[in-house]
Amino acid sequence: MNEKCNTTIDYDFDDGLRLERVSHIVPAAEGTENKLSHDGKIIQISPERIKELEVNPWLDINKDQKEKVIEQLKGPRYIRGLGGIGIEVAIIGDPNAEELQAVYYGWGGAFRHPNAQREAVNMVYANPNVAYMVMNGPGIGNSGMLPKSVQKEIRQTGSYVPAGEYYAKVLEHVAQDYDKVNVSGHSLGARVATGVVANIVPGAVSELRLHDPTGTRDMSLGGIAVGFFGKEGAENSKYVKESASPTAKEAGLTQLAVEAPRLRDIEYAKGVQFSPEALGRPFEAPENGWIQQFLVDPSGLTRNAFENDFRVAAPNVRDSIHVLVPELSHLNKWEDIQRIFERVHSIPDIPEISQWNILGHTHANMNQPASLAAIYSVDLE
Repeated sequence: MNEKCNTTIDYDFDDGLRLERVSHIVPAAEGTENKLSHDGKIIQISPERIKELEVNPWLDINKDQKEKVIEQLKGPRYIRGLGGIGIEVAIIGDPNAEELQAVYYGWGGAFRHPNAQREAVNMVYANPNVAYMVMNGPGIGNSGMLPKSVQKEIRQTGSYVPAGEYYAKVLEHVAQDYDKVNVSGHSLGARVATGVVANIVPGAVSELRLHDPTGTRDMSLGGIAVGFFGKEGAENSKYVKESASPTAKEAGLTQLAVEAPRLRDIEYAKGVQFSPEALGRPFEAPENGWIQQFLVDPSGLTRNAFENDFRVAAPNVRDSIHVLVPELSHLNKWEDIQRIFERVHSIPDIPEISQWNILGHTHANMNQPASLAAIYSVDLE
């Protein structure tokens, strides 16, 4: 019998979030092999903390903070990088903080969407002392499309390292204003985050935090559809039914309008050479944005490509990497990721790396803003 059938899913977070470390890689001194262990360390996020994150951000006492976050999402930055391609990002939380945390969305994520607004409000409440950077992917909002050669590379190989080269220039541009930079992402966003870090100067990113990265094994398009829309969709409905968080409608959140950036507000990533034509080119709305979401990404996610991307990214991280895997995910098998760690632990010049299983939960836990905010704000050291 499938082991998942014997485990109760904690839809209402009665047990909070229990994280069990099932793999731990400690870098060794030069000339000796890194140490791989399975120490079983437990980190507990209390049920009281989850309930707080579900309810408190929406109380009248926190109304000003909530409204500030929504206003920040209404005023994103539009940054042109490689090839003159424009990517829009929003900086939420404390823009004057010393620390920047980049958060990359899962499939179809868009920061103007009401659910993304809920996530943003929760993340800022959970940790108001950092600046969060959220990004609209290619063809979403005002973000331009990746070159066809990069789209082809994703579809044929499943690697997000080529795409990460374009996103990394945007992150580097924003990161100039901060002393410390952490990178994180969930689902497809974990793959994007890995591709970004693979293109960052070694040591520039302090921590990489990945929440249930996709592409850890070969899957058919049908298998992905059944796992994501069918099984995880059903799980999400059960999480929502038990949640104390207000829905987007109950919170009064609506889709934010997309406004084209004015030429004077367009930023140009430093370290990128632009032609006079690119410097003076007005904004053009992306065409056929659905191609990335419905053709490119689904094809790429059928490939077992996470491991190779991770091998490229890991040595670039200065302090630590944390991969969090819901124990009962319908898109991943935590044992597959553990085997990846066994194969990569001998890579030289890597930071401390941990795999944490999120006990009693599925991939859909990340669709609950309180859970997502808790995962991104908890101290895993």
